[in-house]
Amino acid sequence: MIRSIRELKKQMHDRLREEQIERDEEGRAVVKMTVLRDEDFLSDFSAGSIPVISSQVAEFIEERTSAFSPQEPLSLNIYSDCIDSQEKIVYDQALKEYYVRHYSENKREIVRNTFVSAIMAAVGILALTVVILFYFFERHPVLTEIVDIFAWVFLWEAVDLFFLQRSVLRGKRARYLRLIEAKIKFFPLEEAANS
Repeated sequence: MIRSIRELKKQMHDRLREEQIERDEEGRAVVKMTVLRDEDFLSDFSAGSIPVISSQVAEFIEERTSAFSPQEPLSLNIYSDCIDSQEKIVYDQALKEYYVRHYSENKREIVRNTFVSAIMAAVGILALTVVILFYFFERHPVLTEIVDIFAWVFLWEAVDLFFLQRSVLRGKRARYLRLIEAKIKFFPLEEAANS
């Protein structure tokens, strides 16, 4: 059993190494998407006059781009026979609008994350100061330990928010920027088989 798992792992490693990232003429990583029916391409809801893509389309695009670096420039090639020239313009705008909104939300989340981590760090440092005062005056050893644990929990949460979660948010922000500036190209469905 262990031998077969090792062999499977080696096969997967070899397969991933052999896969080349397809690039367009500008050097952008190509993401291919086939649309057989476009009734669900746009969300039924939008916050303004510009529609946005459906969550199902966004999930597909994000899953396909997750293999690339967040800094990788992208080209989204959409293969379909049911998208007319007017819909191409609308879908292009809807894709961009969806990711502009997510970028904006992500930016607010980073600011909130930074603010909350600064408050938690301040509370943790203040609690550590109280612990030092308790040690200095040799009072309440049990309370001292409780406040010490309280302080370290707050400090750890501040570190987690600022350094770990914030870096994840920054990676998402970079990906949203790449999706906003991605080249979106539409092709007939027959070209999907040839590419």
